[in-house]
Amino acid sequence: MTSEIKIGILVPQSKQYKTLDRDFIRGIKLNDLPVKYYIESIGLGADDQLIVDKIQKLHHQEEINIIIGFFGHHNISRVYEYAAANDILLIASDLGATLPYSLGKFTGVYINSFGLNESSYLLGSYFNTKDYRNICSSSSYYDAGYGILAAIETSFKKNNISFSGHYVTPFYPREDEVQQMQQAIDANNTQVVFAIHSGLYAEEHGEFISETSLLKKYPYYTTPFSFNEKMLSINIVDTVFIVSSWLKNDSKTDTCNFTEKYERSYDDAPSIFALLGYENGLIIKTILKMGSFNTSQKVLIAEMTKLKVNGPRGNIQFDLDTNRTSFNHFIFKVVHDDENNFYFEKTDTLENDGCFIKAITKENTPPKIGGWQNAYLCH
Repeated sequence: MTSEIKIGILVPQSKQYKTLDRDFIRGIKLNDLPVKYYIESIGLGADDQLIVDKIQKLHHQEEINIIIGFFGHHNISRVYEYAAANDILLIASDLGATLPYSLGKFTGVYINSFGLNESSYLLGSYFNTKDYRNICSSSSYYDAGYGILAAIETSFKKNNISFSGHYVTPFYPREDEVQQMQQAIDANNTQVVFAIHSGLYAEEHGEFISETSLLKKYPYYTTPFSFNEKMLSINIVDTVFIVSSWLKNDSKTDTCNFTEKYERSYDDAPSIFALLGYENGLIIKTILKMGSFNTSQKVLIAEMTKLKVNGPRGNIQFDLDTNRTSFNHFIFKVVHDDENNFYFEKTDTLENDGCFIKAITKENTPPKIGGWQNAYLCH
C-alpha cells in the first residue's frame, strides 16, 4: 500500500533564514505524495555526527530507507558514506556555496544543489565574452572565504583574467565605511563589480552602497542572496544584475508552474529553500511512480538512472558519473516598473554542461579552505 511508504526529512535551522525548515518542508509536501513523513532537526547542519545519528534513527527505528535532507558542507562525505553503506536512498540538497573537492559518487546518494558555485563559474566565462578585464569583488568578512570566489577565479584562470581588486567589509565596519567602499572600488579602473554578500551582510551592504555613487558608475552582478532592495533607486537604470539558476519572480523559466502552485497553496512566494524541497519531492514522486511504488534501494536506483522530469529550473536528471543535477543559469536584469516596483528581466542564458563541478569532485582538497563550517546558515 502506498499509504505505508515512509519518507524521512532532515532539516537544519538558521538564525538568519528563519523559515528555511518550514519552506523546505512545504516544498516537499506540495507534491501531494501518498506517504508519511518523519521529520528530524539537524541543528545548524554543521555536525556530521548528529546528522548520521538522525539518519540511523530514521533507518533503524522507523525502518525508513528514503531520506531527503538539506545539508551544509562540513564533513558531508561521512554522511554520504553512512547512507550508502546502509542501503538508504538519500536526496541531499545544498546551496553550492562551497566547492565539492574530492567528493565523488556514493551509491544511492543523489545531490540536488542550488549551484551558487556554478553560477559564479559561469559568470566568469560571461565576463570574458563581455571583454571585462578590470573586475572588482565586493564581499563581507563572512562571505569572502567560500567557494563562490574560488569558482569564478577558476573560470578567470581559463581565460587569463584576474580580479583587479577586492573590497571586504570588516567584522566591525569603520565609521567611514561608505567612503572606504567607494574608494576601494574606484581605485582600480573598475569596469564591473561582482558582489557576494548574504543574510545580515547583504542588508548591511545594501545600506552602505545606497549612500555611494557606485551603482551609477558600474554594473553590479550579484547572487540571489546578495540582492537587496536597498540597492535600488529609481535613478539607477540597467546596473544591477543577478546570476542564478532560478528566481521566484521569473515565470518564464518556471515552466512547471511551481511558483503559482506554491502561492495558491501557502499564500506566500516560494523561497530558494522551498524550490529545493519541491524539486526533491518531485524526484521521489516520479521514481516511485516509475517503480510502481517499490521502495527497495535497488529498484529506486534503477529508476533514478532513467529519471527526466520537468521542474522549476528545467529538466531534472542526474549525471551518471556524479549523481548530481545540472541546470542552466541565467542573467537577470533588475528593471523598474515605477518608483515602488521592479521586476527581473532575463537577458542571457549561461549554458551549463556540468563539467566544472565534475572536475572539482576529482580534485584534491586544498590544504586550507576558508569560511565557516556551514556556509550561509551560521549567522
